[in-house]
Amino acid sequence: MKYLAGTLLYLVLSGSVYAQQAVLEHTYSEPFIADPGQAQVFDELSQLFTTDLEQASKLAHEQANKLLASEKHAENPALAGQMLSNAAIADAALGHYQQAAHTFEQALKLIEAEYKVFSPNLLNALLASGITSIQLEKMQDAENKFRWAQHIQHRQDGVFSLGQTEVIDWLTRLHLLQNRLAAADLVQMFGLRVAESNFASGSDSLSDARLKAASYFSERGSKLPFGVGENYLLSRDNIFRQSVGLYKSAIVSIESAYGHNDPRLIEPLRSFAKTRIRQRTSVRAATPLLERVLGIIAKQSEVDPLDHIRAWLELGDIHIITGGKQARTAYAAAWVLLENLPGETEARNSLFTEPKLLYPNRLAPLFLERRPGAASPDEDEFYADISYVVSEAGKVEKIDIHDRNVPNSQIKILKSLLMGSRFRPRLVAGEPEEFARSQRQPFLLLPQSQEPSPADDTPQEAESTVPTETASPDDIETQKKE
Repeated sequence: MKYLAGTLLYLVLSGSVYAQQAVLEHTYSEPFIADPGQAQVFDELSQLFTTDLEQASKLAHEQANKLLASEKHAENPALAGQMLSNAAIADAALGHYQQAAHTFEQALKLIEAEYKVFSPNLLNALLASGITSIQLEKMQDAENKFRWAQHIQHRQDGVFSLGQTEVIDWLTRLHLLQNRLAAADLVQMFGLRVAESNFASGSDSLSDARLKAASYFSERGSKLPFGVGENYLLSRDNIFRQSVGLYKSAIVSIESAYGHNDPRLIEPLRSFAKTRIRQRTSVRAATPLLERVLGIIAKQSEVDPLDHIRAWLELGDIHIITGGKQARTAYAAAWVLLENLPGETEARNSLFTEPKLLYPNRLAPLFLERRPGAASPDEDEFYADISYVVSEAGKVEKIDIHDRNVPNSQIKILKSLLMGSRFRPRLVAGEPEEFARSQRQPFLLLPQSQEPSPADDTPQEAESTVPTETASPDDIETQKKE
């Protein structure tokens, strides 16, 4: 199975480094026409694409110019178009997007002149050009290129052509960048239909496709504010419902094919558990999933000790998050396994010397809508110096404020956020122990207003924007039931 549970390329979106690598997958490695001389040039280019992009760009541009000036190739301009497309790909991979975009347009015109508008020979240039347009923030042009490529694939192999999977992925990225969330979701659902039309029921490939879509909807749901009313089709509940249904379907399919204790289930179960935690209204449902992971690992004839340790840690972590009583037992089991591994002192120290934040996944800076009145005019750092104790149960206690230049209303928000957080506790000889820590909590001033807030520290309405809910997942789940 090829399911990549943690890579979700959609919501990582198309960072520049990723895009520069992605265009390289669309080089033309062979000439359209049988020509030993040109085949040799293409081979040389293929080598340069892996070793020296500057030289690859230079060689491709030079060869394209020679072909355009050659009488021999006057009647088949597509070969020069191939060369120009490869030159543009090298330029895009170097980050020279503007130059690459111009060269792609020339390349497409030359290839289209010979092979016409719906030729599969255009696909590499269209996809690489679309990726480049995203980097230039020319979103409509990018969508036009991807839709053009998709239309070619539909004409060639039908509406449910499996070859369009990459186009679907790029259209998803594009729509997410445009904040066209409904469009992105529809594209993903269509991608799932493509998989269902091409792969047999119960096949690994279909399970992979369902897990991929489940991971997408899990990420999408996690980005939405909790408890905010919206259109049902775009609502948090509906999106998570789709993710949960896809995980269940894929897991049942894997169980039917390989049995209930097959290691192929481990990563899907882990990802499903992560989705339940993200969902927040069903956090406790993650516990039996992680218990299954531990059980499957323990039943294998050869057990990787590090994977076994990870499974115990995950189980302990979910008990901390949900307020379960078995966290101490799980952590102790992980500790014993680590003690029995030679040379793992450093790993044990990194895991247990200090508490590890489990929920939320990070304590982000808080935001001020007005400049604090307590801050001096030339002060541009807003903060609260705090200390607190992480208890044996992973909860925050005994919060003290030692210094600050933000109002009391901000301190209340900070304390609420800390009280709702959960940590993996420090372990000493395998047993949880209290841990005292100190930190400076930063506050960022929103750019739209520099007006000072009142100096008397009276609470202010809408004083700040907090990026996460202050209640812990177990509290949210309890409130939901009530």
